[in-house]
Amino acid sequence: MSVKTTLAVTVAALLLGGCSTTLDGFGGQQAAVEPSQITPAPTGSIESSAVPPPAPTTYGAGAATAAAAVTPRAPETPVALSPPQATAPGGVAYAEPGAARTQLAGAWKFGWDNGQKSCKVTLSTDRGMTGFAANADVDCPNDIFMTKAWDVWGDDIVLQNHLGKVTARLKPMGNGLFDGTTTADGTHITLTRG
Repeated sequence: MSVKTTLAVTVAALLLGGCSTTLDGFGGQQAAVEPSQITPAPTGSIESSAVPPPAPTTYGAGAATAAAAVTPRAPETPVALSPPQATAPGGVAYAEPGAARTQLAGAWKFGWDNGQKSCKVTLSTDRGMTGFAANADVDCPNDIFMTKAWDVWGDDIVLQNHLGKVTARLKPMGNGLFDGTTTADGTHITLTRG
């Protein structure tokens, strides 16, 4: 049999076979619902009546209204109209960027292993989630890489992670050098203008 003949026989079989909406073995046809199986709608009259009024409500110590139950009193202390000073998660207040923060903003070289290893840390005067924004390169140790904020506490520079936890604290040593330790394991670290 040639390919053309086989194709013609296949097409003819499909045309003669017709289409079916059911498949053998996958359920039969649904029988029509008998009229006796349908539940008729209820008949009869509909009763109606007025809704009873709500029960009387008592407020507080027998007050007739909610307003009468509130005992007005003067505030104990005057309420400040300006927002409170923002605080770091550790509870230390930080001020707006001042001269010290502006001078410290910029690129720094973070060093460890007695200066044998270093990476770049950038301090900014832009506000971050937990202080002023900071960014450490991927080459930095893990705790320092996670540094997302910084601030000045006294004379010290503190670096903080995204949760506000202090990751390093450094003291000024003069000539653009800060010397300190990491809080995780006490590793000796330095920050120099980079």
